[in-house]
Amino acid sequence: MLLLLVLVGFRLHSWLAQRDETRVIVLVNPWNDVDNSGFTPKLKTVEDIQVDSSCVNDLEQMLADCRATGCPITLTAGYRSREEQLMLFNNEVDKQMRAGFNADRAYSIAEQRVGAPGTSEHELGLAIDVQGASAQAWMREYSWRYGFILRYPEGSDSITGRSADSAHYRYVGLPAAEQIHGLNITLEEYMGMFYTQEAEIIYE
Repeated sequence: MLLLLVLVGFRLHSWLAQRDETRVIVLVNPWNDVDNSGFTPKLKTVEDIQVDSSCVNDLEQMLADCRATGCPITLTAGYRSREEQLMLFNNEVDKQMRAGFNADRAYSIAEQRVGAPGTSEHELGLAIDVQGASAQAWMREYSWRYGFILRYPEGSDSITGRSADSAHYRYVGLPAAEQIHGLNITLEEYMGMFYTQEAEIIYE
């Protein structure tokens, strides 16, 4: 009887842990906005940027391990409010118009490069931007071990709706990051393979 209780308790603990991991499996892109994601960030500060509390421990360990190899790494962005995203977006539109593009084209380029307000993962608090070529190279190889993925890899524009971005990493939790890395796919493809349209995990 005691053994049965222990086994039931272990399975319940594993299920709860996995369910908590799925909280961060949220898809935000040009076709799925933040307001409809159902995700409310619980913000904490790590090295002067805010991120959702779910990724704090893994993020801090990742930064420490990266630096332990002698690779400098700096976080340049984390959570952004809707107002901050709007300002950044408008600045990009203005930049593209100064470069000679008309308003429609400038808006389209800004959507791909920055993300229109309401469609940026930074509003979830689950995305970070990393500065430096060496840090980005280290992240490409090891970030999945800490629950992070390169969100916009080269050649994925038509899938993600965003231009390739070597600085932008997204926290999805350890199990999902391992699968996404192993399969060499995007978050959109992962969601299509393993989740329903309501983003609820399918248990076999």
